[in-house]
Amino acid sequence: MDTGNVCVNVDTDWFAAEGLEPPGSLDDLTDPAYQDLFVTSGATTSTPGMAFLLSTIGAYGEGWTGYWEDLLANGAKVVKGWEDAYYVDFTYSGGDRPIVLSYDTSPAFTVEGGESSTRALLDTCFRQVEYAGVLEGAQNPEGARAVVDWLLSPAVQAALPTSMYVFPVDDEVELPADWAAFAAQPDSTVEVTPEEIADHRREWLTAWSELTSR
Repeated sequence: MDTGNVCVNVDTDWFAAEGLEPPGSLDDLTDPAYQDLFVTSGATTSTPGMAFLLSTIGAYGEGWTGYWEDLLANGAKVVKGWEDAYYVDFTYSGGDRPIVLSYDTSPAFTVEGGESSTRALLDTCFRQVEYAGVLEGAQNPEGARAVVDWLLSPAVQAALPTSMYVFPVDDEVELPADWAAFAAQPDSTVEVTPEEIADHRREWLTAWSELTSR
């Protein structure tokens, strides 16, 4: 029903005011220069958090746990959901952390005076696809199909960019004007195959939970 790229975002106004160069990569998030500045949603409690976990697995392979150990040692904060990270802890919303896990579209929503005060780090992104379907054996398959049809309707598809920060799957939907200027998409994203995710999801989440609960 929609697609989007989960990426690390930075508050460019905050970094300019502090005279500090923003991070540009996953590696940079473990640099002491950015200690206590990053907040992410949890992998077990949010889809963006799971996407970020997968981006670190795709980037570091079997060394992903070591990366997370370094990330947490550098003061990364893990919260329940995207809303907590973006609207509570992110400096754009009045918090004290100028680096946040969000979407490549997020800078289109922080535009004032023709400029965005945030930027997505396009080398950190993981593609996220959200879908809906009819379960086999459903008691009301006709009703379920009606819901799926509704989700794919022009009205709902047109509402997705401004309500969910994601791209509709209907190519005929006109995107908001600010997206052309500020919702830059990555040329490529970190990848983990669906087969790998299916085979190792539980194992990865268990290991991640142990790391973040220490």
